[in-house]
Amino acid sequence: MDSFSLGPLLPDVEIAIGLYNNVSNCKDLKEKISEGNLCIALVKAEMIVDTFQLLVAASKAFYHEVEKQLKTRTVFTEILYNLSPSNKISECFKLFGVNDTAENIIVVCRKNDSSSVRSEVQGNLVSLSLLDKICDKELVKKLYKITESEVSVSPLVDCVVSQMIAKEVK
Repeated sequence: MDSFSLGPLLPDVEIAIGLYNNVSNCKDLKEKISEGNLCIALVKAEMIVDTFQLLVAASKAFYHEVEKQLKTRTVFTEILYNLSPSNKISECFKLFGVNDTAENIIVVCRKNDSSSVRSEVQGNLVSLSLLDKICDKELVKKLYKITESEVSVSPLVDCVVSQMIAKEVK
């Protein structure tokens, strides 16, 4: 898993992000999360264009945790909420959460939990650079209502992050 600092606003917060393929135990992971035995975000890999998209969502989530302004129950569900273009919490789980049979997933956790998390996931940890091949760009464009003219002048990840941020003012 790759480690990331969340910058000057959250200098003490470091997260780890891992891309897994051929995962065989999503149902078990989801159960452990709902029981409170595993503190991670499980993200549908097909919906993520770039790591930057996750870092924006995580930074916002951890900032809201510090400020006691979470809109969801945990900082990890807040990451899913922040990825979504919708303000509906239940919709973010459908769009960005994994189903029981998902094979390509992204795990986001606190850096100091990353080694124990690795042992929980039954799948292959692969390079985050493979997101480019796994991401369903057409589905992402449709979800965020991004036009071809927008991506002709800005990278898709910039368009996506703009839509993620814009939901706050809709």
